[in-house]
Amino acid sequence: MKDYLNDINGRFPIRNSREQKKAFRAYAISEAQVAGYTARTVPENGGHDNVVIGEPEKAQIIFTAHYDTPRRALFPNLMLPTNPFLKVAYLFSVIVPMLAIAILAGVAVRKLTGLEGMAGRFVYFGVYVAVYLGLFLLMFLGPANKHNINDNTSGTAAVLTLAQKLSGDPSAAFILFDNEEKGKKGSKAFAASHPDIKTGTLVVNLDCVGNGDTFIAGASSSAMSDPRFPTLKASLEHAGGKVFPASKAGMNSDHRSFDRSVGIAACLYKKGVGYYTPRIHTGRDTVASPENIEKLTDALKVFVKAE
Repeated sequence: MKDYLNDINGRFPIRNSREQKKAFRAYAISEAQVAGYTARTVPENGGHDNVVIGEPEKAQIIFTAHYDTPRRALFPNLMLPTNPFLKVAYLFSVIVPMLAIAILAGVAVRKLTGLEGMAGRFVYFGVYVAVYLGLFLLMFLGPANKHNINDNTSGTAAVLTLAQKLSGDPSAAFILFDNEEKGKKGSKAFAASHPDIKTGTLVVNLDCVGNGDTFIAGASSSAMSDPRFPTLKASLEHAGGKVFPASKAGMNSDHRSFDRSVGIAACLYKKGVGYYTPRIHTGRDTVASPENIEKLTDALKVFVKAE
């Protein structure tokens, strides 16, 4: 079985620019065709180029992942799917220093200019807003990250590995979404142009599945009512996974563009913290396990074949 995790990481470590994405899409399409599926690039409204493998309009289950890679952020994007309170606390620990820096910059510039009254307040407010927005944008629009093996080379590798293992099985289709890192734009555009799939097809999304010894799955209420869900749940639990309602395992990825969806990520565990995924959106996103890809795709193959 091909080691897609290391192959993609070695050949296409950054999938950010138009040229980088185009080169990767050609590779993904070729690999999907070798696996026995039709595959093509589908441009969506807004300039988002998704890779569609198989026939999603006819498939019973669609497996998805985003193939674009993130910008490098000032702070790690620490994923805490089962601990919303700590997640909020972490966000505050990021935002409060940014606010403090912006306030201090505004005060410093006003003092340096010596302006008082309305003019001083105008300078202070202008500098404060400019500095805060600049820091905020750097969180999302920094330089292209050079290391992305978990986010989301791991999910992309898992999709291609599963396609290889299913060898053209028409009950499954696969989509590699563009521009998840810009606000799930590729999956939102696909869902808008395929309303039947958005509301009626079971979508299983794989994001950051390479670094962690427990697969955490968050399922929407519609997915949990799907007759195939018990089999999916059993397959994941057999692989050591834990399945929660989406309200108790919050993950912000492409599955949220669909009503009947399950999001899966790999997590580490620490007492007092719970399940978490570290390092993503940083230069330290260098850890992912091919064994994770094998274990997860074996479980998902069992699920598909059972149906």
